[in-house]
Amino acid sequence: MYSSEMRRAAVARTDSSSIAEVAAELNISPSSLRRWMGRSDLDDRPRSGRPQIQSTADQVVEALVSTAGARISGKDYSTRALADATGLSQSIVSRAMRGMTVPSDQLLGSDEITVVAGGFPLVVIGIRVAGERGSDEAEDGGAGGGASPVSARRVQRRIAGIVAALRSAGVQHWPQRFDSEHRQTDASATLDLLRAGGQRERFIVFDPFGETSASGGGDLVGAAEIAVHREFAEFLDDAKSGLAACRDVPGSLLDILAARVRHGFEGVMWRQSSHTDARRSSISSDSMEISSWLPKETRSITEHLAIALREEIIDSGYQPGDRINPRLLSRRMEVPRSSVDAALRRMVDDKLLDGSRGGSRIPLITTLDVLDLYAGRMAVGEVLLRSLALRPKRYFVPVQLALRQVEASAATKSGIDVEDADLHFQQELARASGLRQSARAFEALTLRLRLFISVLQLDYSPASDRILIDDRAIFRALSLGDAETAVDAWRGKVDNAVRHMAGLFARRRFDQDLWAQLTRRG
Repeated sequence: MYSSEMRRAAVARTDSSSIAEVAAELNISPSSLRRWMGRSDLDDRPRSGRPQIQSTADQVVEALVSTAGARISGKDYSTRALADATGLSQSIVSRAMRGMTVPSDQLLGSDEITVVAGGFPLVVIGIRVAGERGSDEAEDGGAGGGASPVSARRVQRRIAGIVAALRSAGVQHWPQRFDSEHRQTDASATLDLLRAGGQRERFIVFDPFGETSASGGGDLVGAAEIAVHREFAEFLDDAKSGLAACRDVPGSLLDILAARVRHGFEGVMWRQSSHTDARRSSISSDSMEISSWLPKETRSITEHLAIALREEIIDSGYQPGDRINPRLLSRRMEVPRSSVDAALRRMVDDKLLDGSRGGSRIPLITTLDVLDLYAGRMAVGEVLLRSLALRPKRYFVPVQLALRQVEASAATKSGIDVEDADLHFQQELARASGLRQSARAFEALTLRLRLFISVLQLDYSPASDRILIDDRAIFRALSLGDAETAVDAWRGKVDNAVRHMAGLFARRRFDQDLWAQLTRRG
């Protein structure tokens, strides 16, 4: 291939010699020389052919994996399922997954994750070390002492979930952000976690601004059990190594990280709920409390794409009734057109988009649609709450964690955060109820509600205190096994929400009689 300097020299020589003479002297074709003479820019141009897609594929796979939560271990997130959903080859997806985890021979399986905290400008991962590798204390899970209580494949995938969450949340870009402008969390509270660590607890810290060596944190830097990293790549490598030494990655941790990815990892706070026996099986604790009861057909990759696509549609400025351009969305989201088409079809099938006039359009929302949606959610929610009130208290753990997110979001007075946290709390109520079909029906209604909220551009910040009061009342009643009080609080909560949404239709009358008929008790 000819260099740009050689092309410029050849063109310059045509001022004193003919094209044929220059071409023969430089051993190039006259047609090439004429083409160079006609170009204003003789710099190297991108070569034709298929572009390198691995970096783009890495981002697409990371985005899907980062929001999977505890479901990352399921078949819907196998490399084949990811390849089918994204239109990428399975080998490309496999390379992306390998870049987010560790080889199976590095899994030692004896330590335990105790805490994960995140918020600009610090990320902390705490791990309780089980003791010397191969000792009696680690003999059931160590590399030389027997099989790990969970499969290596599960641990590998869950490590990938944490790595994907860190990357997708943009933690690696923190050093480029202005320090004071983006500070939303109290660094001293995170540093207190390090000071309170036990003798056998090891901390891996991402600290790009040296917070651990300032504001009273200088005593932490020299501690052997605390590894502080200023560079994100070094932190990620150390984090993967530390996680590889753990028996398992709790699903509750993955769910919290998945919920905070879009918020830049702000407000992450997960702690091991209790110091249980390290030799617990894979069907105890995390599995039983969070996902063992879930229907076998959990949310598919296509559904996740549909959720991401919905957010992109709203961000693109579409209005109710507008036709969606799949090609534009494919280019903006950097995913194959086939994946966008599949997600649009799924959204039309689920009535999230209007497909009655050809193509896919943002639906027109009427007051009747609002009443219909909220009446359905009220009815299904009552069934779920009555079931949950009868459940053992161990199923309330993810619900309580979700309530803490509502409390943290309400304190910020951010409408988007409060909305997301409240809907997540409601969904955890549904999942914990044990009613598989009702929970999936409620989830479908939640997806439609999210679309309504986005299209109507609802602001929930003025109602954050009311939302928190209602959620606390529901959880308190459920904890006491009082189904009727929980249902009353739920009905009041939904009634307030539907009136708030219907109030946006200033020129259309809110049909009070119809709402009363739809929601009255028999």
